[in-house]
Amino acid sequence: MFRKFITLLAAAIMAASLTVSAFASGPVTGKVTKVDGDKVTVTIEGAVPAWAKKGASVTAAGGSPKVVAVQGNEVTLKMSKAKAAKIAVDSSMTLSECEGDEMQGC
Repeated sequence: MFRKFITLLAAAIMAASLTVSAFASGPVTGKVTKVDGDKVTVTIEGAVPAWAKKGASVTAAGGSPKVVAVQGNEVTLKMSKAKAAKIAVDSSMTLSECEGDEMQGC
């Protein structure tokens, strides 16, 4: 009886900790500081989350651009030239972790 109780308690604690870690990394907001062709640089307010690393896809501006560089609190994204041309410098942009099941391309 006691062993079963400990097992259930351990399972509940593990489930709770996994749930907290899954929701801990939410979207971040930043300011567009540079638009250069197909590259957009965003200065993040606060620390850059771990999922925003070089080579990762993120969700931003209605698409899934790739992170090409992270320097300090600046994240540089590569997106289509047409989409980048629509983004204004000094505008606000929200970045979130890409789910991976979004449609890419045409």
